[in-house]
Amino acid sequence: MKNPIFKFLRAIISIFFIVMLLYIMNDKYASIFRILKGTNIPILALGFAVSLCAIITVSLRLKLIIAAQGIKIKSSEAVSLNLIGYFFNNFLPTSIGGDAVKAYYLYKRNDNKITSLAPIFVDRVIGLLTMICIAFLAIALIGQRKVNNFAVYPICGMMILSILFLIFIMNKKLAKKLYMYMPFLRPIEDKLKRAYCAISEYKHQKTLMAKAIQLSIAAQIISFLSTGIVALSIGAHIPAADLFLMLPIISVLTLLPSINGLGLREGSIVLFFGPLIGGESAFALSILCFLILFITSLIGGIIYLVDPRFRAGFKGTHQADK
Repeated sequence: MKNPIFKFLRAIISIFFIVMLLYIMNDKYASIFRILKGTNIPILALGFAVSLCAIITVSLRLKLIIAAQGIKIKSSEAVSLNLIGYFFNNFLPTSIGGDAVKAYYLYKRNDNKITSLAPIFVDRVIGLLTMICIAFLAIALIGQRKVNNFAVYPICGMMILSILFLIFIMNKKLAKKLYMYMPFLRPIEDKLKRAYCAISEYKHQKTLMAKAIQLSIAAQIISFLSTGIVALSIGAHIPAADLFLMLPIISVLTLLPSINGLGLREGSIVLFFGPLIGGESAFALSILCFLILFITSLIGGIIYLVDPRFRAGFKGTHQADK
């Protein structure tokens, strides 16, 4: 029952924030429509292209981490996998997630569940930890500037959890001690040990992890620039400093329970950028950002449907890599 209830609560949270945002902006629809109608399409297209560059950068990180498990995939396959992940995350949020899809294809590639799950997990963790650290640093740099506690407390909490998680992964003795207090995990002890070993093995690959973190930071920066360009398409200028300070916070807030950040993302954009560019422009920006996410997800769905490599679970690519 927990899973359906959690999904229901996620939907309720997203709907709540969407309804609340629509209510707050209910007397500004005409202005928002005029802003959207005047969107500079070439600049918007440039923003979309830059967002794709961010996805390519993240995909190179994924390829690097997967290669550490002895699984070789092409850069184009890594990009397609991430795009397909967007499709499953955003169009089918209640069935199978994008990470599960990636793990499934890797499993088809090497027939080992642990080595298929480990790189996906590590890739996700690096992305999340980088995002949380940048958001935490952003709050620290803001200093005396007023930041809503709605943003500060969750991010500080996530930062603390991130530190505790890293300590857990880096310290095998601590992991064993914690396991002793969790007898309900005994039935899957062997699987947990193999999974923990596969994941913790990455801590010995310092060069690889350094490159992965660099790619993750680069992807974040490119994504921030994309949002700035999209804002320019509606005639709104967001100073670079505010982009780099506010967007990491917005990104982390979308990790809170919801349907893939729906409602939280749009509300956060209005909350943080409204004072800078006006509530109407901020709301229009949130709509355009959602549109880009929608199109990106749609591209992933098309790739999944038409590319035989993915329909066959990578089976046709073994010879190409040998």
